Amino acid sequence: MVTRGMRSLLRRPLVVLTGALTLAGAVLVGQPASAHPRPPAPRSPAHSSGYVALGDSYAAGEGLPPFEAGTGAAGGCHRSADQSYPALLGARGGHQFSAERSVACSGAVTYDIVATRPGSGLAPQVGALDARSTTVTLTIGGNDAGFSLILGDCVYSPDPDVQAALKGGGPGCADRDDQAVSTRIAALAGGTGAPTVSGIVPLPTLLAQIKTAAPRATVYLTGYPRLFGQRLTNAYGCQVSSAAPLFVASQDARWISDKAADLNSAIRRAAAHARAAGVDVRYVDVARSFRGHNLCDRRTPWVNGVVLTQAAPPTLAAASFHPTATGQRAYARSVLRAAHVRPGWWSHRLTPASS
Repeated sequence: MVTRGMRSLLRRPLVVLTGALTLAGAVLVGQPASAHPRPPAPRSPAHSSGYVALGDSYAAGEGLPPFEAGTGAAGGCHRSADQSYPALLGARGGHQFSAERSVACSGAVTYDIVATRPGSGLAPQVGALDARSTTVTLTIGGNDAGFSLILGDCVYSPDPDVQAALKGGGPGCADRDDQAVSTRIAALAGGTGAPTVSGIVPLPTLLAQIKTAAPRATVYLTGYPRLFGQRLTNAYGCQVSSAAPLFVASQDARWISDKAADLNSAIRRAAAHARAAGVDVRYVDVARSFRGHNLCDRRTPWVNGVVLTQAAPPTLAAASFHPTATGQRAYARSVLRAAHVRPGWWSHRLTPASS
């Protein structure tokens, strides 16, 4: 039933979103042809580091400028200069995270960690490691699982003019995308009977390559937030934009949260498998830190919803569905907890507000 409030929402003046809205900078990149690429021999990096951060846009600090020199252009890695969790750890995390160097890159998939994806021009991230590397953080798997694509498919609008400009299919993405996402998550976990998906490097294989490149390093392998809570906006679902009537239907929001939990379970299992094979790896439970602070949750979200650019017509900014600055601090705290680092005088600077 459409209530008076819903009719008001639909009549609200909007900037007309003409043209196709895309998840700019967050779209799952094309996969290489080889399902199990042979990683190149690790190379000596130009600048060795005790702490090296690897991973995707969640590790890069997407949406939190200023970006490191050379990474801020359209399609660049978008590494936040001082607000990503690796930068926070490097500045205030103690000796385990000293001499921080991040090679995390927005859009990265598992293949990018161990090899050069055709056309990317980026060296394998593992090339930043050597025998002097003692600490590694790694956030990877969200793009391999297809989360940027499913979010683009799930966002819809009850306003027909806005919906006409959207790429996604709207409500029902859970039914449309479940099999593909589940298969990709299983391929990431690896192990006996795991499916093979082109371009996905199983996480146990990837972790073994990290150990080869940095035999002394402790690896902190993070999970992801669950993205959605249980307090939906209204009958349309979870409103994911404050600037436009953009929603994710309630059943689809629950499904995305469940798939995020499945991805985290796969990452945790991969860490356990690699640890049994001799890799010094620790799983970092980030979802616990974000509990209550997802979209449409009990408290202020630490994850952006849809962020629109100021362009005409507006498009979905790369910051969409990425951690806020407070969310990045929550990541840093999660890693410190896993590393058993005792809080110091600086700890209050990394403690997110409880609101």
